Amino acid sequence: MPVEVSVSRSQFSPKQVATALAVSESSVKRWCDQGVIPTVRTVGGHRRITVDGLNEFLASTSRKLVNSDALGMVKQRADRKAGEIPGGQLPDQRAFRVALANGDQETCSQLLQARVEQGWMRSEAAEDLIADALRGLGEAWNCGELEVYQERRGCEICMRLLEHQSQMLPAPRDDAPVAIGCAPETDPYQIPTKLAELALKEVGYRAVSLGNNLPITSLIQAAADYQPRLVWLSVTTVSDVNRFILDENRLAESLSSDVLLLVGGQALTDELRPKLRYTAHCDTLRHLIELAGVFRKS
Repeated sequence: MPVEVSVSRSQFSPKQVATALAVSESSVKRWCDQGVIPTVRTVGGHRRITVDGLNEFLASTSRKLVNSDALGMVKQRADRKAGEIPGGQLPDQRAFRVALANGDQETCSQLLQARVEQGWMRSEAAEDLIADALRGLGEAWNCGELEVYQERRGCEICMRLLEHQSQMLPAPRDDAPVAIGCAPETDPYQIPTKLAELALKEVGYRAVSLGNNLPITSLIQAAADYQPRLVWLSVTTVSDVNRFILDENRLAESLSSDVLLLVGGQALTDELRPKLRYTAHCDTLRHLIELAGVFRKS
């Protein structure tokens, strides 16, 4: 029976993972840099491996933990109880998923705000709870354990939560740089581009998400109208790779040399990215925050 791991903490250092796998720390760092182990970076640039990233690595390589105690982990059967929504194992993640499935926006809002009060950036707190919950609701829906309306209602609640967090931020300065972005044509996902908007607002941009399923021609026109310092593309899915490559490169060519084009999203694979033109690729929301902050100061 396959197993996955759960833990009370959400991230590990390469040294901790190396101890758990009984391999060298340098090997883990190399796997992180090669993308074999999904990795995030701290503000200081240190590698951190999430529970989901470690589970993905274990599943793709058929490796097993030799010393799970090194991570404070317990093994958990992947065949979860019927009706249980899958996802992260932190108590607030579990509570958020249950509340979202039940349409309890007030509880979801309280759980999100509690993280903000603990010192999380609003966008990162939202990403950790919302992305986890929506993945879980999507999987439960695909397995027939949730109704379609519950999944759709959850998405609407999350959009309202993100808008509320955005409204809690101070108004941008009059001289704040403008940033615009979207999910491109045929991409139906609204949450990732809304998270990017919130993150950019937090680091001082006058950011505007133009929504999802936006034709590149319209984004090019928006760039002409807004005169932004930064343009972002959040790409969760691509239906026609060749069409997307042409459109993305046309967008890049339309922007003046002083406009930053940041791209990110799970659809931008290692095979696809070399065919695109952009200023920088952001593999995590934290990476977007760091890059945008650096560019804003430059």
